[in-house]
Amino acid sequence: MQVKAQDGGSPPLSNNVTVNIIIQDQNDNAPQVLYPVQTGASVVAEIVPRAADVGYLVTKVVAVDVDSGQNAWLSYKLQKATDKALFEVGLQNGEIRTVRQVTDKDAVKQKLTVVVEDNGQPSRSAVVSINVAVADSFPEVLAVFGL
Repeated sequence: MQVKAQDGGSPPLSNNVTVNIIIQDQNDNAPQVLYPVQTGASVVAEIVPRAADVGYLVTKVVAVDVDSGQNAWLSYKLQKATDKALFEVGLQNGEIRTVRQVTDKDAVKQKLTVVVEDNGQPSRSAVVSINVAVADSFPEVLAVFGL
């Protein structure tokens, strides 16, 4: 924007200056988890076959932040897990994968808690819970979750 200042003298003296206004986003929005959808009483479970290898893609947490710039950059962290040695979450992509081969000794019912955090100052976050069934068939999953 151009600003002009002029005095009331004779002859009038004036000068122009350019003013740049930079509007920065405030980190006023927390991330929103789009998937998996958290519903009231229903149980959503991802299935991991007992023969799953290292790096098996269990699911992907999908989140958005309506802030802009750095305030919208998201990172994903595994906060809690029934077995933290079995799963990992991609820091920048939210992919939940197996860290090692699944064995018969692994608990059939696994619960994971993932935190999605933005890059604002101070940061804001959202939490999502994911049920995982280590099973080879759908009837096994129903039995595990008492459905």
